[in-house]
Amino acid sequence: MQAFLVDSSIYIFRSYFTLPENWHSSVSGHPTNAVYGFTQFMLDFLLQKQPKYMFCAFDESLHSGFRHQLCGDYKSNRELPDEGLAFQLNACRQLCTVLGISHMASDKYEADDLIGSMTFVVKDAGVQPVIISRDKDLLQLIDDDTLYWDLGKAQPKVRRQIEKELDIGCGQMADYLALVGDQSDSIVGVSGIGDKTARQLLNYFPNVEAIIEHVDQLQDLPIRGAKTLASRLAGCTDQIKLSKTLATIVKDAPGMPCLNEISWTGVQVQAFELFSQEMGFGHVFDRRIASLKQQPDLIHSGMLRPRREMV
Repeated sequence: MQAFLVDSSIYIFRSYFTLPENWHSSVSGHPTNAVYGFTQFMLDFLLQKQPKYMFCAFDESLHSGFRHQLCGDYKSNRELPDEGLAFQLNACRQLCTVLGISHMASDKYEADDLIGSMTFVVKDAGVQPVIISRDKDLLQLIDDDTLYWDLGKAQPKVRRQIEKELDIGCGQMADYLALVGDQSDSIVGVSGIGDKTARQLLNYFPNVEAIIEHVDQLQDLPIRGAKTLASRLAGCTDQIKLSKTLATIVKDAPGMPCLNEISWTGVQVQAFELFSQEMGFGHVFDRRIASLKQQPDLIHSGMLRPRREMV
């Protein structure tokens, strides 16, 4: 048995930046191209996998999360969504409700943290988590019991496949980012330490703490530029530790749903039809909904049971 944990923003923004603004809300007039793409993605996934358990994580902590309290520069390069994008992001959460899919957002924890925490809830219940994303940060969650699926590119990957590609352990991803930095999140790395050197260091040491502890031994490693590594790391200890904290996914966020609360409860057909009309989609998704209706156990009439939406 598997539970599919979706990094929603990845697939919403892919549609937002690639699809034309051919659809508009009949109520607000805002473009709904991102909602269209996300709807297509979600319906195709439901038809393909017919999941028993599914969970979508959303971001609401762009400038309010706990990481921003630790570092004022964290994600300082990100702008808050404008009115039109905010409308589409909210509509995508409405879509999840209409489709009977558990979803969650938090003003303190990021979507990655919600997925990380849900991963452990699922595993504790004896179910295999499948993380659906293309975000490299989430690779740190992959172990022998957890799969990673860049949907549309390849089949779900196990840890040994990913580690062969990374040339480091999945559990070392936060250490790697602490050394090289992450420009997309404004996480600072160590000046002069690039991708290759960071991977080589993490092949000799399990984490950045061990590298710092054995800094006097770095000059003897068979790494190009080894003699300058100690000087590059000098005075960076606090920054490295902070960067690792910023890059480390939380695995125990409070208020997470239990396994049964992320059961897929089926599509509310009439509600979806109204949603589709409001988003300006017309009847374009009717065939997919009809295909789902051929599976009567998956369609539930009436209201869905309440969903947890925030922590």
